[in-house]
Amino acid sequence: MVAPRFSIVIPTRERPHTLEDTLATCTSQEGDLEIVVSDNFGGPRTREIVERCGDERVRYVRTPSLLAMTDSLEFAVAQARGEFVIIQGDDDGLLAHAVPVIDTVLRETGATVLRWDCAVYNWPDLSNPHFRPNALLLPLTQTRRGHELVELNARDTIRAAANGRASYSDLPVIYNAVVRRDLFAALRARTGRAFKTRTPDVYGAFAVAALVDTYFSLRAPLGVCGRSGASTGVARHFCKKGSPVDTDFRRLNEAAGLHLHPWVPDVPPIASAVADAFLWARAELFPGDADTTLDRAELVRNCLREMEIDTAAEWDEARASFRAALADAPDLLAWFEREYGARPHDALDSPNRRHHWRRYGEGYLHLDAADFGARTVADVCALCERLLGYRAEGLPYARASATNTGPALSELQEKEACIQRLAALCQSLQAQLQATGAHPTAAAPRPRASRLETFLRKVYRKLVPRRAPH
Repeated sequence: MVAPRFSIVIPTRERPHTLEDTLATCTSQEGDLEIVVSDNFGGPRTREIVERCGDERVRYVRTPSLLAMTDSLEFAVAQARGEFVIIQGDDDGLLAHAVPVIDTVLRETGATVLRWDCAVYNWPDLSNPHFRPNALLLPLTQTRRGHELVELNARDTIRAAANGRASYSDLPVIYNAVVRRDLFAALRARTGRAFKTRTPDVYGAFAVAALVDTYFSLRAPLGVCGRSGASTGVARHFCKKGSPVDTDFRRLNEAAGLHLHPWVPDVPPIASAVADAFLWARAELFPGDADTTLDRAELVRNCLREMEIDTAAEWDEARASFRAALADAPDLLAWFEREYGARPHDALDSPNRRHHWRRYGEGYLHLDAADFGARTVADVCALCERLLGYRAEGLPYARASATNTGPALSELQEKEACIQRLAALCQSLQAQLQATGAHPTAAAPRPRASRLETFLRKVYRKLVPRRAPH
């Protein structure tokens, strides 16, 4: 049997309500590919969804027992036969143009690893004070030259991401990257496994980057990162300890022998998971690199900037975790005691997780997907295609220097053009929905798109500096 060009791997566990739509976004892809749905010892509905989809490219596999997330991912990726592997979470989605664009970029560059940007979608069942259900954040990254394709130095990005100077998503995180399958084989040959640690996607990002000198980053949306009510990441990093999802996550990891690195405090912030993944990857893959280290004091500060500590008891528990993580370093422990040892919980800074952007900000267009009749990740992928048009018209991109950022004014003007186009498309889509009666408030339609365009123009006027008179 000839191996396909791509394997799209979907590890899943008892999420049929999201899996069906995730799978639909994958079967809509064009290209030489297989789709592997790897069921982590779930009930019959997962298999039924696979069989009902009726696509001969889809293959169903099932673990022999219930596994921790890391072991489930290891099993799933080992089933792939393709030259390249794309991994999708079971509440995520691929935009319609994704695989053809990925294939083109890989052939043009000869890359073994490519990462890309994602839109973000909150499923309607997401119940968390930090996230609005049905929210869609669509990245606005296109310039007049197209989307930037940048070749990044892997070790420099590892250093920056490990210490919070860059987002870990700038690395080839497996949910927004394609990796040549032989790199996973190389990891198994060197360390016995492709994935380790309690957060395998972040570990995989560091581990894959450690195997290459450079990799490519396409600053264009090719996928949708979904956050649903069953999301492990939401439960781990944006909830208090003790939620059912978090409790189950901890139980399975304990049974699998997956423990935090002793230098990492057991606290919810993402910074803790990133540090844990980095430290284990460093120990396995580049222990002698004296220039690639973790700033442990900065880790403490980064965690505290993200933490919500509402009571003295919560602060006592957090302090105990930090002290345990610093116990091997007397100087660091003494620094922590000077800075935080006697500080009361109500004197700590509170994280600002509630953004105040209504329709545009921080490089994203913010929409309520339900306003456009979209209530699943498959709906959202279709909406993104209608807004972006990349499957029908092609995705424009251009090679760029990693250090070439361009004039600020020019970039803002390019974003303004993109905003204007998206605002007009939003207005057109809403008009179409109202005309067909599909708009959820068609009986009393509101001029949302008009207000959106007005607001975007106000933002632009504030952001673009006025030129000084000659």
